[in-house]
Amino acid sequence: MSYPGIFDNLVVRPVRKEEVSLWNIYMQKYHYLGLKWIGGKSLRYIALLDGEWVALLGWGSAAKNCGARERYIGWSGEKKYRRLFFIANNLRFLILPWVSQKNLASKVLSLNLKRLSTDFECVYGHPVYLAETFVDESRYKGTCYKASNWKHVGYTEGYSRSNKRYYHHGQVKAVYLYSLYKRACEILSGDLIPFNVSLIKKRRRIATMIKFPIERLLCRIREFTDPRSSHGKRHPLETVLSIAVCAVLCGCKGYRGIGAWSQSLSHEELVRFGSSRDTPPSEPTIRRLIQRIDADKFDREIGDWLLEEKLLESADGLRGCAIAIDGKTVRGSHNGSQKAVHLLSAVIHKEGVVIAQEEVDEKTNEIKHVRPLFENINIEGSVVTADALHTQKELANYVVEEKKADYLFTVKDNQPTLLADIKYIDLKKTHHLNHTTAPTTKDTLV
Repeated sequence: MSYPGIFDNLVVRPVRKEEVSLWNIYMQKYHYLGLKWIGGKSLRYIALLDGEWVALLGWGSAAKNCGARERYIGWSGEKKYRRLFFIANNLRFLILPWVSQKNLASKVLSLNLKRLSTDFECVYGHPVYLAETFVDESRYKGTCYKASNWKHVGYTEGYSRSNKRYYHHGQVKAVYLYSLYKRACEILSGDLIPFNVSLIKKRRRIATMIKFPIERLLCRIREFTDPRSSHGKRHPLETVLSIAVCAVLCGCKGYRGIGAWSQSLSHEELVRFGSSRDTPPSEPTIRRLIQRIDADKFDREIGDWLLEEKLLESADGLRGCAIAIDGKTVRGSHNGSQKAVHLLSAVIHKEGVVIAQEEVDEKTNEIKHVRPLFENINIEGSVVTADALHTQKELANYVVEEKKADYLFTVKDNQPTLLADIKYIDLKKTHHLNHTTAPTTKDTLV
């Protein structure tokens, strides 16, 4: 009988380095399949109840071929092979033989699934969207998987793979799948695959990625001049740059992430990006080209294109959007003889999209670069936010009078008179103010 609160002290976590050998021994001794090794990208977990080991779980790379899974996802062609690493296979699940507790298996599995994608992202640099497992119904009924809301999608055909060859053993297994995120199948079979799980919560961004206007992006980029010589050029300019843009929109950060996203593209997707080659552009190819183009012009063009395509949350351009003025120093840009590059960016809060940026000269500061930042952007009807550095009367007048926008600035001790005035304002009695005020404990917004 299961009592309320009996699993309050149940913990499911990855094994520690010193626990791996014991995990292997238990799995080899007590699991009916034993354990030789876990292929591909693997994670081992243990479940502890009141500090004692009660269950072991092992995850590995997805099966290369599974007709029932492919039909359920809607995969076809090469796209499947390029995206298999977004699926994790529950290769082993063992409740230790001396443990007897009703509902323990389904509870352990549920806790493991809640952290599985995050753990894969921490270890291997990418999330997983779907979990799979194969159940031998001659031994088990798959009760714990059903209780944890896994979906039975069909059966295998009774083949096994060994030494890159398949042989028929006739032992059919039930195929169960579990979506770690909503619309996982649409994401896996869509145009663009997000590498950042935070994008899953932004439904509009995910809908855009499932069906993305790649062709119109190519047309926009073709207007740029290719800085490369014709000798040894393998990929068109628009192919390389459009892949980089889409990778960033999918949450990739840095050249390495963009290169990994590029390698996940199938031949069919490369054709849509304007490539006639079977292999996608590599990380060095993408990096070298990005470093040679006119970055300022490219930023402006892509920002305008995003608004034209209405890929941002607002259907009326930037009207109603909150735009942050954000200064960041670029990591890795310091080369010993030159100071690190410092960029001032205009970032849309909700989407996290950079619509403009300016390099801040080391002899000046961010304040002098705000006007050039917004010079070629229509921000009418939007709200500009900034930290205390930019709480300047001149900037406030520029935003309101020239750009026809509103602002929300932070006031700190660098503006002592203004801070003191705001603290004495009785907001309840003030109905008409030229500025929005919202005092906080340490900082004040104006």
